[in-house]
Amino acid sequence: MKPLQLEGEKFGRLTVLNRAGSTKQGVSLWLCKCDCGAMFIAHSQRLKSGQTKSCGCLNKELIIARDISRRKKKDSPLNSYRLYRIYNGMKSRCYNPQDHRAKYYHNLGIQVCKEWLDSFEAFEAWSLSHGYAEDLSIDRINPFGNYEPNNCRWATAKEQANNRRSNREVH
Repeated sequence: MKPLQLEGEKFGRLTVLNRAGSTKQGVSLWLCKCDCGAMFIAHSQRLKSGQTKSCGCLNKELIIARDISRRKKKDSPLNSYRLYRIYNGMKSRCYNPQDHRAKYYHNLGIQVCKEWLDSFEAFEAWSLSHGYAEDLSIDRINPFGNYEPNNCRWATAKEQANNRRSNREVH
């Protein structure tokens, strides 16, 4: 049987660069470069069937687009929009002394910058241009600092756990 040759072929956003081995079941693996610049190893069967079209960036973009379209529908409440719920949670932690997390934010004087506090749209614009994705949450780079554009990022749960006030730097 002639071995599969996929080098140079394009599948969705992925361009096949070269063979990257095989699975235990003998399925060919291929090193691909996504249009977003990421390198990705894909199964030949999933490439050929159309099941794999990108490194994952396409799915993230579709999820965000779906959320934005839900937000724009008149009959869809704004609080069904994940980013809006994150925004409200951020404000509640900082300004509502009854919030169960107030001791970590409100009581320590952590605030939300005026730009974001006054405008969900400003927070939304910053978020969408700074890597917001469904699997990430807002993280303050300096855990003692405020919620503001130069002190926030979208981070994974692991990145968040490594950026806690209680963590100690070991030399």
